[in-house]
Amino acid sequence: MKKKLLAVVAAGAVTAATAVPALALENEFHGMFRVKGTISNYNGAGAFAGLLAPSDNPKTKNFVDQRARLMYIAKANDDLKLVTHFEIDSQWGDNSYTVGRNDGGALGADQINLETKNVYLDFNIPAVPVNMKVGMQPFTDAYKGIFINADAAGALATAKYGSFTNALGWFRLDDRGGLTGKNARDLLILDGKYAVNKNLNVGGSYYLYNDDNSTFANGVAGTAQDVIVHTVGVNGEANLGLVTVDGFALYQFGNAGTKHVSAWAANAGAKAKVGIGILRAQFLYTSGEGDTTRNTSNAFVPVTNHTSGANAENTFYPADMRIILRDKFGTTDDHAIIYNTDNQSQGIIGGFIGYDANITPKVFANANAGFVATAKRNTVTESSSKYMGTELNAEVGYKLYDNLTTSLQGAYVILGDYYKGTGGAAPGKIPNDPFLSRVVLNYAF
Repeated sequence: MKKKLLAVVAAGAVTAATAVPALALENEFHGMFRVKGTISNYNGAGAFAGLLAPSDNPKTKNFVDQRARLMYIAKANDDLKLVTHFEIDSQWGDNSYTVGRNDGGALGADQINLETKNVYLDFNIPAVPVNMKVGMQPFTDAYKGIFINADAAGALATAKYGSFTNALGWFRLDDRGGLTGKNARDLLILDGKYAVNKNLNVGGSYYLYNDDNSTFANGVAGTAQDVIVHTVGVNGEANLGLVTVDGFALYQFGNAGTKHVSAWAANAGAKAKVGIGILRAQFLYTSGEGDTTRNTSNAFVPVTNHTSGANAENTFYPADMRIILRDKFGTTDDHAIIYNTDNQSQGIIGGFIGYDANITPKVFANANAGFVATAKRNTVTESSSKYMGTELNAEVGYKLYDNLTTSLQGAYVILGDYYKGTGGAAPGKIPNDPFLSRVVLNYAF
């Protein structure tokens, strides 16, 4: 009996051993951890981030916040993998023993605060040059994120044929109107890019944004209306030897309720190797609407998150601003004077210049300057000026290890006449200029 039992066990072990290669997975772990200590009279951490208006009596405050991102990839082979990505944010001292995002840094900790950013399948279709991403995934438009830079649930197919690459995708942004699949927001993506040669790339896009009578239309619950906006664009990049230039142009048309949409955006950028670093320049224009009573609106329409009012799901990180525009280092303190690229339907005229220097293999630094004005004004104040302000910022950092850096950052905004008499300031006066300084510890793996 014992011999028979041993034989059965041995046979089972052999069967399992032969089955293992078919089930074997390559496990990949990636992520980051960032801690920031900040002193500012403008910025501040909190569960909700977004647009902040300057004040004539700002309170200088200090806070520390942290962010951890954890990515696990279950890779079956080079053609098939499952990608998962999670996030934990908190401000030191904020809360504990509760349930909620962007909390859990208070005494005792024990917060339920794990956020799911991405869960999607990434696979190549056999015999054809098509890659599929299906599930909750990150997506950034071909226009530096000014239309959409977000995590969204959907399906994206990307094909490459020689020098031509194209992508077709569908994302369901919202589906919460009470009638599943009817009162929903959808985004259709069609992108194409062609490499003319090794120094020149050109591309084009068509994005269809449809809000089908959603109760979250225009970011305000209870104001249901149909919104359908068509966005067409062209983009390109050219390496001219000493300088690389790029840019794009977008045009939007369609309807938002009773309003006809006719809006546009444009960008030009350049970078060059100068001395020990890279000199960068960017220009951005998004159209705005001055008269909100008209039947036609020229206000640029980006994708926003209707769950949190008009929370931004768009960016322009190439500007490298810290206060005027959204900061790529933002965590629980993700605030900005211009938080959406529509700038409260007034549009943006902005110019930005920066320099990134590698001083030694371990020491790095960068400095940036940018000015911003509105394309139109739709607010009534004592000043008719469109000039919002100029930001100056800088960073000096040191590589402690290959994947661990520490840095000091500072930013200051000289407010423009757009803000005369606002934020509690006396008539003819401009509110106090915003500033921030912070120390950052960043680990990536």
